[in-house]
Amino acid sequence: MYSEIGVKNLIRDSKDNCNWEHALCGYILTIYTIPNTEYIWVVTSEKNVYLLHTENGKIIHAFENIAELIFTSVKQPNTQELYLGTNNGIFALNTEGKIKHILKENNWFEHLAFSLDGKVLFVAKGKTLYLFEQENEEYCLVKQDSSFNSTISDIIFKHGSFLVANYGGIREYKPNDAYNYSLFEWKTSLLLTSWSTDKKYIATATQENAVHFWTYPFIENNDFQISGFENKITKMLWNKDASLFIVNSGEDIDLWDFSDGPPTGKQPINLRCGNGKICDIYFDENLLIAASENGFIYFFLPDESNRLVQILAIEEKISCIAVNEDETELLVGSSSGKIYSFDIAI
Repeated sequence: MYSEIGVKNLIRDSKDNCNWEHALCGYILTIYTIPNTEYIWVVTSEKNVYLLHTENGKIIHAFENIAELIFTSVKQPNTQELYLGTNNGIFALNTEGKIKHILKENNWFEHLAFSLDGKVLFVAKGKTLYLFEQENEEYCLVKQDSSFNSTISDIIFKHGSFLVANYGGIREYKPNDAYNYSLFEWKTSLLLTSWSTDKKYIATATQENAVHFWTYPFIENNDFQISGFENKITKMLWNKDASLFIVNSGEDIDLWDFSDGPPTGKQPINLRCGNGKICDIYFDENLLIAASENGFIYFFLPDESNRLVQILAIEEKISCIAVNEDETELLVGSSSGKIYSFDIAI
């Protein structure tokens, strides 16, 4: 832990490494870098979305008063468009400053996911799943499924399938068959879903501060669990060969060894951070960046004995981080609406 003087000195030194900062309006939910451009999308929870230039933070377009609440967002995989789930429908934004209403409905649309080719869009509102298909560059609603017995908590697309989580299990849908699904059952509240890069494990964070795993393809009574975390897990990542499973564990990061199967009887490698719960993680095999909600950013090199190589700090509460395509710039979003740009020089 840093002393009050140590924190002030760290914030001062970090300002010297800051390329720019910009005060936006609203809690920053997500930052998306746009490949092959110098633009970023910045999504706030309250009405506004911004398109910024990464060189200086200049606002290119401000999309204001889109909705009273913005819950979620996802970038279309083959275009620069951004799709939003809000309290009154689904919106699409483009880099030319245009807004399109995909679905008008006064309800809370909290989860969105595209298929890899961008032709299928899954959307969740409460206990209802919506399926859109692309026709002539427009998304048309083709199915509405209200068969869920509890609120949908997460949707992801991975390995050619959609995974949809709610209380009691995860459904696996194929994009070309939304009327049939496989069920991975577990009788508890599921919060967050991840699928290992080698396709062998589906992981879900649970209400009970645990992560539950199913082997894939499904085998009866072959599931397992990692439990005993101090807090609910909000970030789950895998490395490229699925030998490491990475989660935020309170104020630290845990790296679980999956190199020879489930980590039964093993203890994780613990990357100690401190100074507030870890709220976001970036990992690219060589560099791991962890941000704490209290404004600290930690840089680790896992391949070099998990060495801590740098710490930055800002005066705001951190809400999210993002890294550009060539890993030269770190973008930090805050709960107050400020966004920061730092060079990555590790």
